Order: sequence, then C-alpha cells, then structure tokens
Amino acid sequence: MYVIYNCISEFLTLLMLEIILGIDNLIFISIICEKLPINIRDKARICGIFIALGMRFLMLYGASLILSINEQVISILNITLSYRDMFMIAGGAFLIYKSAKEIYSEVFPEDLQEIRTYSGILWATLQIVGIDIMLSLDSVISAVGITSRTYLIWIVFVIYAVMALFLSKSFSNTIRKFGNCKIIALLFIGMLGIILLLDGFKISIPHEYLYTTLVFSLAVEAIKLLKQRFNSKIEE
Repeated sequence: MYVIYNCISEFLTLLMLEIILGIDNLIFISIICEKLPINIRDKARICGIFIALGMRFLMLYGASLILSINEQVISILNITLSYRDMFMIAGGAFLIYKSAKEIYSEVFPEDLQEIRTYSGILWATLQIVGIDIMLSLDSVISAVGITSRTYLIWIVFVIYAVMALFLSKSFSNTIRKFGNCKIIALLFIGMLGIILLLDGFKISIPHEYLYTTLVFSLAVEAIKLLKQRFNSKIEE
C-alpha cells in the first residue's frame, strides 16, 4: 500500500513539475508554428514534439552525462562556465534574437516570402527540438532526483507530449485571433531568453517573476477584451 501511495505521489509531483516547466516550451512552439503555412503547421508541430520526446528519453538514459555538464570547463573574466552555462547563454541569445525579430516584423510588417514546405518543416522542427532540449535540462535532472522509477518519468514525458500537441495548437489559435496576445507571448520569450542568458553567467532570476508578469499581462488583456465586448453590445 505504501509503495502504491509513493508511486502516485511521485507521479503527481513529476506531472506538476513537467507542466509548470513546460509552459515556456508551449508558448515557443505556438509562435514557431504560427509563422508556417496552414497546411504544414500540424506536421511541424507533431514532428517537433515527438522528436523532442525521443530526445528526452535519450537525455534520461544519459542523466549522469547531463549532471557532468555542470563541471567548469572555461573561465572568462573570473567567471567559470560549464557546458551547461554555455548552452544556456547560446539558447538565451537565440530566444532574445527570435523575439526581437518577430516583434520587429509585427511592428514593421513586410511582404512575407513564400516558405518552402520541406525547409519550413525542417527549420521549425529543429527550433522546437533545440529549445525543448535546453528547457528540459532542469526538468530531466529534477525528475531523476525525485524518483528512481524510470517508468514513471517515461509516462509523464509521454503525457506532456500529448498535452503539448493539443495545447500548442490552442495557443496558436489564440495568438492568431488576438494580436496583443502574440506580442505578450513574444515579450515573454524575450524575457525568458534574458533569464537563461543571465543564468548562464551565474545570475539567477526566479522564473516565478516571469510567470507572474505573463499572468498579469494576460489578465489586463482579458479585461480589455471584455470591456470592448460590453461596449459593443451597449452600442448595438
């Protein structure tokens, strides 16, 4: 009985951890797929999410290797960096660039060039997998620390992948329908990039600040939309 209770407790803890740490990833997937032609969005989303799932399984098997990447390998201006730190710096810089580029295209729209189907899917898939690996490093390490039951981690990873498959599509539809939500999502990605970049340089900023800002911004936008609907009904 105790074993069953322990398994359920560990499973729920892992699932909650995966959902919380996966919010960043869902928003990024939504932004990436939203830029693709309609006929290939689902293909890119499915390919990216399930290839990333496979990479998570490999990372789980190589958990000891993941832990070893925290070893210091280089020193710059009295700051010692590990492979993980350099990975975070590169990933953070990419997210900042991606966010700035997308915001610029929203503010100064230009004629979009036609995206080739295969190159579009390939590039979107690579971005989804790359960012998922970076954002799931802490998730995998935490999961290994929470439980020694590998099968529980597998189940949670699969559940998250299925959830991401459906939720990312809903996020994409919301972003497409409400333009301000897209700007909020892009700013969120940019802020996430800054946090990861600083984390690479040993400056830690809790992700809770980022999530609080996101919730507050979405709440303001929701109130604004409700007010607009109410005013439009009065005018009618």
